[in-house]
Amino acid sequence: MIKNLKRRFIAITMGAIFAVFAVVLITLNLFMQRISTNQIDALLETIAANDELLLIIEQRSDGGSIELYDPRDESFLRVGRFFYVRIVDAGEQYFFSAGGTSGITQDMALEYAQKVLKKGVEKGTIDEFQYLVAQKPDNSYIIVFAERSIELQLLSKLRQVSLWVAGGSCVVLLIIVVLLGRWAVRPVEQSLEKQRRFISDASHELKTPLTIISANADVLESEIGQNQWLGYIKQQTMRMGRLIQDLLSLTRTDEGIQQIQFASFSFSDMVLNTILEFESRVFEEGRHLQYDIQENIACKGDEKQLRQVLVILVDNAILHSPSDGQIRVKLKKHKEKIVLSVYNTGTGIAESEREKIFERFYRSDTSRSRETGGYGLGLSIAKSIVEKHKGKIIVTGKEGAWVQFTVTL
Repeated sequence: MIKNLKRRFIAITMGAIFAVFAVVLITLNLFMQRISTNQIDALLETIAANDELLLIIEQRSDGGSIELYDPRDESFLRVGRFFYVRIVDAGEQYFFSAGGTSGITQDMALEYAQKVLKKGVEKGTIDEFQYLVAQKPDNSYIIVFAERSIELQLLSKLRQVSLWVAGGSCVVLLIIVVLLGRWAVRPVEQSLEKQRRFISDASHELKTPLTIISANADVLESEIGQNQWLGYIKQQTMRMGRLIQDLLSLTRTDEGIQQIQFASFSFSDMVLNTILEFESRVFEEGRHLQYDIQENIACKGDEKQLRQVLVILVDNAILHSPSDGQIRVKLKKHKEKIVLSVYNTGTGIAESEREKIFERFYRSDTSRSRETGGYGLGLSIAKSIVEKHKGKIIVTGKEGAWVQFTVTL
């Protein structure tokens, strides 16, 4: 239990930290990408608005050229690596490249321009370029392209650095969380340890007086014969003995003292032999027992503990089935799994209580009343044993009609 609590604490804490890191990193990268896009958009708009002032030599599509002069500072040409294509009403196309734009030729520029015009979108990206389509006052069009390979490399580098920083931080935080987890669950661990020790000590202390009471009742019975009151004493002494045994079994399981002795054995033979031991009791109490056991099913586990699971389930079925009720035990192998089911007619179990019945000392008012003589520990013990064998136990049924426990190993 403590180990599971530590694991859950670490998993929840690291999950929250990872979620925060993910949100921060994604937001940071999207923010930087947005800033880069906005800066390039501003550059494209500036170029589109001032293209006629640039000191350039525009190359016409027919190979000719037109010289334009700019009275301003030529530093404007160094604001970035860009090129543009201008299209006038007569269909003439002009191309200009500045800033060393990745060796873009006139043919390549015109091809990019045609692709952009087909898209019909004013702003966007194509390959490594971000573009802007602007209409000039003279009804001509200018399509400006800015190379963003450097920005893409910087953003990629930012993502890599972010991941490395996040990974390293997660490793450091994992170590811190593990240490904090030990400290956080220590009070719970100490409390459970005291509880287990009390149950164990109290159970051992109660065994002696119960043994004396039982022995004295046997002596009195031998001297005065059978007596109703002596019968009550012996019956309640046996119930207390079973309760103490269940408590000790749970304590050993919690403390890890009750180790599982894994060994191969015939699961089919174990189930059959256990069922046969119940036949006389089932007959005397007016129930009907049926069983369907597939032969030659082998299992690797603790035979004694798995037998205890079957005993608990069959005993539970007998106690909670009515007179003339039906009890069915079925064993089969489904693919690579061993499936054991114990069915009985009766009041069944409400759907809202099907998970609670595996809790210690839980008793429903309808199906697990005190008249049955149980204390609500059997199913908890069965579940603990099944889980230690890496298996699963579930309950199904129909309230007021039947119930079935299924163990899968």
